[in-house]
Amino acid sequence: MEKYKIEQAVREIPVFSRLGEEQIKRLAEHAVISEIPKKAIFFSEDRSSQGLHVLISGKVKLFKISEDGKEQTIFVFGPGEPFCLCSVFSDGKLPANLSALEDSKVLFISPEEYEKMVREDPTILLNMMRVMSLRLKEAMDMIDSLSLKQIPSRLAAYFLSREKEGKVELDISYRELSKIIGVTPEALSRTMKKMSGNGIIEVNGSTITLPDHARIKECRDGFCS
Repeated sequence: MEKYKIEQAVREIPVFSRLGEEQIKRLAEHAVISEIPKKAIFFSEDRSSQGLHVLISGKVKLFKISEDGKEQTIFVFGPGEPFCLCSVFSDGKLPANLSALEDSKVLFISPEEYEKMVREDPTILLNMMRVMSLRLKEAMDMIDSLSLKQIPSRLAAYFLSREKEGKVELDISYRELSKIIGVTPEALSRTMKKMSGNGIIEVNGSTITLPDHARIKECRDGFCS
């Protein structure tokens, strides 16, 4: 990819929003953009990769597979989001697998170059720490939901974590959503139908409306009616 296109891609990444023009140009000189075809495995627990990875376009998912073959989706990443953050300064070994949900492009920066940038502009590291803190909170919420809560509570917690102005725009399939909350697609369908019938949510295609915040928060806390 031409360097000017890489520069433009870097400018549009939130974590680099405060970089100066010279830093952007230098980053573009050292960055590499890779393409991941839909359904392709980009990383696995057996394949390591050090460095910073940021999704430029498309959608990728981080997931684990149990010994009995059951898949658990951990995160779904969209454009502009960094992922595999544990590989930035570590040995690069990942505790999970990553594959593309659709044709995607990823920007890669070597750990050496990223460290130079951080030394010159610590705000880059602060931005990354904010992202990592958010991911840690989301991971803890997921552990809580999967281990302690019933299906309606898990679903309510997921919707509340992604709600904007009373609506959730699902950018993943119901099948992928079922993997995130740890249920079968059939159980997810039944639960959504019941929650819709009870007026807790309203479903219109990929748009989920939360008409009553108090009720869905009660549902998240285990009091679904």
